[in-house]
Amino acid sequence: MLETPYLFFALLMIPFRYFIIAGVFYLLFYIIKKQDWNYLKIQKKFPNSKVVRLEIFYSFITMLIFALVALLIFKLYWSGYTLIYRDLKEYGMLYFIFSSFLIIIIHDFYFYCTHRAMHHKKLYSVIHKVHHISKNPTPWAAFSFHPIEAIIQIAWIPIIILFIPFHIISLASWALYMMFFNVIGHLGYEIFHKNFVNSSIGQIFFSSTFHNMHHKQNNCNYGLYFIVWDKIFKTDHIDYKRVFNQIRLGSK
Repeated sequence: MLETPYLFFALLMIPFRYFIIAGVFYLLFYIIKKQDWNYLKIQKKFPNSKVVRLEIFYSFITMLIFALVALLIFKLYWSGYTLIYRDLKEYGMLYFIFSSFLIIIIHDFYFYCTHRAMHHKKLYSVIHKVHHISKNPTPWAAFSFHPIEAIIQIAWIPIIILFIPFHIISLASWALYMMFFNVIGHLGYEIFHKNFVNSSIGQIFFSSTFHNMHHKQNNCNYGLYFIVWDKIFKTDHIDYKRVFNQIRLGSK
C-alpha cells in the first residue's frame, strides 16, 4: 500500500530526527567539549542528571504526539482535505519561497501567544510547569512538554493546511528548522557571534541567551524564532543585551 512508507516515516523518523539533533548537540557541548567550551556556558552551573532524564522522558512523549499528528496530516492529505501540493509549477517558485517564510512567521506568532497564555497562573501549574523543570536547560529541554502542551504546540498545523497551500518541501523544511532552532534555544551555550545582538539580524532573531533567560527568569522572552513580538508587547528582558555581551565579549 502506497501509504505505508509514510506511516513508518511519521512514526519513526520524527522521534529519530529529534534524538539525533538533540543528541549530537548534547554530546558535543555537555560531554566532548564540556571543558573547552565552558566559556560559552550561559548559566555556569550544570543541571543535575535527574532533570536531564526528565527532559528526555517528556521529549519522547512529545515526539510520539507529534508523530501521531503527522499521521493525521497524511490521512487528511490522502483524503483530499488539505491544500498541500507536490508540484512546484502549481503555484510557482515565488509563492513557494513566500509560503516557506510565511509558515515560520505564523508559527512564531502562534507560539508567542500560546506560550505567554500558558504562563497564566491558572495554566502554568497544570500544563507549562513541566517545561520549566528546566531552569537551566539542555538540548533535551527543547520539547520537554506536558502532553497537553505538546498537543497545543502542534495543533495549528493540521488546521492551517486546510486553508493555506503549502508545498510538501516547505512543510518538511519548517519541521527541520523548528526542531533545529528549538534545540539551539535550549542549548545552554551561547554560540552566536559576539556582535550578534548589535547587528540588524540580531534585532529580529533570537539567540540562545534570549531563551535561556526565559527559563531562568520565567516572565520574559516568550518568542521562539524572533524577538519581534516580545519587543512589540514589551515582554523582552531589559538586560538581554548586557547578559549576552557579558558571555560573548569575555569569550576567546
